[in-house]
Amino acid sequence: MKKLYFLLLFITITGLAKAQDEQDFAGKKQADIEALKVAFISRELALTPQEAQQFWPVYNQYSQELAATKIDNPDVLERDEKVLNLRKSYRDRFTKILGPQRVNNMYNAEGRFRQLLFKAMRKQNQLQNRPNRPFRRNF
Repeated sequence: MKKLYFLLLFITITGLAKAQDEQDFAGKKQADIEALKVAFISRELALTPQEAQQFWPVYNQYSQELAATKIDNPDVLERDEKVLNLRKSYRDRFTKILGPQRVNNMYNAEGRFRQLLFKAMRKQNQLQNRPNRPFRRNF
């Protein structure tokens, strides 16, 4: 049920965003995806307001470093190693806020969100690429 909700929400948001011009669309789409990610992770971790206040600044810094690491390393093995080292370096900071089990849940939630996002994008592409055929009855 949760997955369907996020899938539908994503499709709706991206569908509405198509009305904007191409340049604005890319930024809007990215912002919408980030907002969905924040909501998804917050819900998955059941963050209290105090935890959220401590967690999100650290997570945002982690996300920026993670993105830079992925962009700056074209070699797959080197990139994966640096991503793993980055996650390890942030583990202690996240553990102080969330505890060890919820840190694992956070990393798992990131992966689930990515899977849902890819699934929603694939579904949207299928809907857009479907040929318009007139209704035909088969008697």
